[in-house]
Parts: sequence; C-alpha cells; structure tokens
Amino acid sequence: MRKGALWTTICVTLVVSGCQAAQPTSQAADGPHASSLLPLRERVEIAERWTQWKKEHVLPMVMREQGVDLWIIRDNEADLYYNNEGPVFSSLVPADLRGMIFDSQHGDARPAFLLFYDTGDEIEYVEPRDYDHIGEIVAARQPDTIAISSFNNEPMLAALGSYATRTIDSWTLGVRWYETVSPAMIERFRGVVALANEIIAEAFSAATVTPDMTTTDDLNWWLRQRMLDLGIEHENHPSISIQRSLADIDKYDDPMEHVVGARTRNDIDVVIRRGDVLRVDTDVFMLGLVTDTHQYAYVLREGESEVPAELVDALATANAIQDQFAAEFKVGRTGKEIVAASDALTFPDNLAGPPTNDFHPPPKNMLRFVRDGWMLSTKTAVVGMTSGPGYASTSIVTNDHTLHYDTLYAFEPHIDVTIDGWGEQGLELGHGQIVAFTEGGFEFLNRAPEWHVIR
Repeated sequence: MRKGALWTTICVTLVVSGCQAAQPTSQAADGPHASSLLPLRERVEIAERWTQWKKEHVLPMVMREQGVDLWIIRDNEADLYYNNEGPVFSSLVPADLRGMIFDSQHGDARPAFLLFYDTGDEIEYVEPRDYDHIGEIVAARQPDTIAISSFNNEPMLAALGSYATRTIDSWTLGVRWYETVSPAMIERFRGVVALANEIIAEAFSAATVTPDMTTTDDLNWWLRQRMLDLGIEHENHPSISIQRSLADIDKYDDPMEHVVGARTRNDIDVVIRRGDVLRVDTDVFMLGLVTDTHQYAYVLREGESEVPAELVDALATANAIQDQFAAEFKVGRTGKEIVAASDALTFPDNLAGPPTNDFHPPPKNMLRFVRDGWMLSTKTAVVGMTSGPGYASTSIVTNDHTLHYDTLYAFEPHIDVTIDGWGEQGLELGHGQIVAFTEGGFEFLNRAPEWHVIR
C-alpha cells in the first residue's frame, strides 16, 4: 500500500480524534433535499400510487397507440433479458401500496400470466389459470389484435389456436408501458437529481478531499457510506476517475493509463493531487428512479483561487455542444436518427475528436414482493430508446425505438476538448445528466453545469 493511501486509511479510522483528511459523514451538514428525505414506507407508497396512475392512464393509452385489443404477459418471457419474470411483468402484476403482490387467484404465490383486454371503456384485467384458460378467455372476447412475446412462445401460439394469426410482438408495447412516466414522477425525479447534486458537491469539497492524501477509492467509499447514512438505496458502486495534465503525469508516479481519460476502472486507486480533474459516475436510487450522474471537479493548485480560465472555457464548450445535441431530440425520431442529426452538426475547432450524443433510459425499478417476503426482479431495468444498438445484455433497449413524450433519459454526451498541456486526447468533459422529454420539449432536471472546486 502506498504511503498516501495508508495515511488516508488511518485518517478515516481516527476522524473523531481530529484528523483533517475527511469529515465523518455523521458530522456532515445535510442540504435541503438530504434533510427532508421521506421514510422508506412512504417512498414505497408513492411509487405504488404512480403505478396505479399508470394503469389508469398510460396502459389504455399505449395499448390503443399500438392498436392492441388484448395483451398477455407471461412470468417467464423476460428470460431473454433477466432470467426471471422481468420488469414489465413485475410492474404490471397487481400489488398493494406496500409493494406486496396479491396471491394468484389460482392458489399460487404469484400469477403465471397477466391478461389485459380493452373493452373500449376500460382495461379489463384477468388472471389466466393456464394456457387452456387463455384460449377460453380469448375466444370469449374475440380480439382483433393480440400482443404476446415472441420469445419461446410456441405454447402460447398453440393455446390461441386460430387467434394465433392475430398476434403481434408485444416488445414495443411493453417498452411504451415501462418508459412512460407521469408529471408527478418527473417532478419527484427533479428532487432526486437535486439530492444527488448535493451529495456530489459534498464529496467534491475540501471537507471530504485532502489533496496528496485522499485517494479515488477513499472517495468511492465515502459516497457509498454517505448514502447509507442518509438511508438512500444504492445499486452501483461509485466510480471516481482522474484526468491529469502532462506536466503532473511526469511529476507523480502513477501509470499513464490511470490518469488519462475519464473512464478508468474501480480497481485503480490513485492519490488525488492538486491540479487534477476528477470525474464521478454515481447514482442515487430512490422511488424506483436512478440518477446516473456524471460530474467534474478541479483541485486547485497552491496559489490558485479559482478554476483556470482554459478549463472554464473548455466546460463552456462542452455545455454548448450538449445544448446542440439536446435540440436534436424531436418527437418521432428514432435513436439512430437523433444520433445521425447530431453527427451532422458543426462543432468548434478546439475538440480532440468528434463529440458523440450518447443517451439511454435511466435505470428504473419497481420493487415487488410476494406475501412471504421474497422479492421479484431485483435488478434495475433500462428500457426504451438509446443512442447505440444496445446498452447491456439485460437491457430492453434499441436505437430503432422512437422518441415519445413523457419519457426520461440519462443524457451522457462524450466530448473531448483540446487544452494545451493535457495531451492529444484532450480533456473529457461529458456531464451525465437526467433529462425529461415532454410536450414542453427537452428539459434538464436540475442541471449542474459548473465545475466543483476542491480547495
């Protein structure tokens, strides 16, 4: 272990005795959002009420939008993505305001099938007993269009009999159900992002970071501990990375690959030095919403009182390009079309390479439990339109999906700005921020466009 890392470890152990490396989280001054967090029970009830609202308003809208009369969801059709019942099933299965799903009407701990039928006046819910029962229900209602999963669907097609010719793939319908949010969800998410901003501002401050002693891994664990102390659910381990000028790379003994670029691995632990640019990739998980935030900090050198002008200008350049990319989000465009329109834009000359308009749906999760306490899907789901052809093997995304109103995105443009003394690769400054797309247009939810400053 290097001496700086050992000293930081000792400081973390002895903070109550006055060590100055990092303030204990119990002494941290909570910001307005951190000091007004709801109890977990109330958070769950809020999320469940959103789901009830969606069933009343979003479900009929998306079924009619997709021309679907009857929708059947199996509890195993998401094996393609999750090896369990998956996010569409778990978000539609009936539950109470505690997130406890109701027992199957046929004696099991949970339903095996969900069926929704548009009567024209309302969406009727029926829980089929088995495939034979599905055939009976469908024959009685005689729908023109039936949405089912195309994954391992041979038993379903057999059960539908002659109605099998009326089926369409339910993939887009499931995405539209899951991605669509209510105005209340957007407003709450605005507050969740503000909470994430507060925590990151505290992490990127002299109260937490002591240059030449604190390491990137210290800061990663500080973030996890802070969220634990605040009672915030958390999914991913934070990721702090460093970008360093060429002169400072020569000055310190860290390998070049540890301090160039902004996306280093978490098994790399680097002592934070003055003059470093820090990047955080972390998230706050609350109310089933995940912030997926990327922000930047500059560590002032001795004698500096503010961020150097060339870095301020570089971030302004990156923010202006983000605004250009934001203007290309137009309803009805696919992810591919948004990216193609973005690539055709004209950019400043001070870039190390072409900027890319990267985005994906923010992870969301509806935590649901059977009555004996077992949890359904535990992994968050990334569902909807993305900039690339995929996101991860368990994601339900495509860049062929179109942009719709009342959807959310983790907006993560990749922008490398050329600055003298920082190498040919430039300085990566792609703030990652949550945005909403509504009839009012593209909106940052509590954008944090400035440098954090560590003194």
